[in-house]
Amino acid sequence: MGKIITKIVIVHSSGNELAHGMAGQIRDWLFHEGRSARIVETSREAAPPAETWAGAEMILTLGGDGTLLAVARAVQDLSIPILGLNLGTVGFLTEMSPTDWRDSLTAILRGEYDMSLRLVISFHVVRRGQEFYKGYAINDLVISCGSLARMIRLDMWYGNDHLGTVRADGMIVSTPTGSSGYSISAGGPLIYPELNVFALTPICPFLHAFRPMVLPFEKDLRVLVRDADVDVYLTQDGQTGVVLAPGDNVIASRAEKPLNLIRPLHSHYAHKLKSKGFVRES
Repeated sequence: MGKIITKIVIVHSSGNELAHGMAGQIRDWLFHEGRSARIVETSREAAPPAETWAGAEMILTLGGDGTLLAVARAVQDLSIPILGLNLGTVGFLTEMSPTDWRDSLTAILRGEYDMSLRLVISFHVVRRGQEFYKGYAINDLVISCGSLARMIRLDMWYGNDHLGTVRADGMIVSTPTGSSGYSISAGGPLIYPELNVFALTPICPFLHAFRPMVLPFEKDLRVLVRDADVDVYLTQDGQTGVVLAPGDNVIASRAEKPLNLIRPLHSHYAHKLKSKGFVRES
């Protein structure tokens, strides 16, 4: 059981007419239920200012997992619980559907929910001894050559332990939350979402010299870009990122605060795996 929720911010991407219409419908319903609610439109070009979230006890995202991920990164330091209503396709992170939101929200608003605490990656890029870029990743960090199938060479350390030098099309550093995304498509493992571990999954490694591995997030991971004959990209959750240069170090650690996802009491991980096609019953 959780705390009673009275102040909600409803978030949807600008230009999504379905989400816009549903946001107004949910806001009116929340007012009728005696709750405070306001609507925020977001865009990929600019994150909402910090005051957008003032006083919020819950953020309700309308859209797909991408909308939820972008909001989660924006409010990472604020520890505001997030609940997603799925208007996308896969919707692995979003818990509600357009057909059951009234029943689900009724229970959640009166405290009938669990809180799922998810590990978040905090990272920074060091270039010639100076911090060049930093951020958070909810699903994964990916170092790759983008659309070009060219190999890059990466040196990898876990704490003081040198894991090895990898020649591959890239490397995925995945949280348990993101293990069901790009990582599993590249041959990585599914990981129970509330574990404090991360997965390293190479993208097409040369001669399969580096196998996927799961490590506890107790030490920093450091990835050094050795060399590449094409541009190397670092992307966060497949949504934003930066171009890396040879000699850059990407240093990743577990963020101090977890992501707080609201989970309805009827939501179960095994059922979600089956409904999304990750597990097939004979």
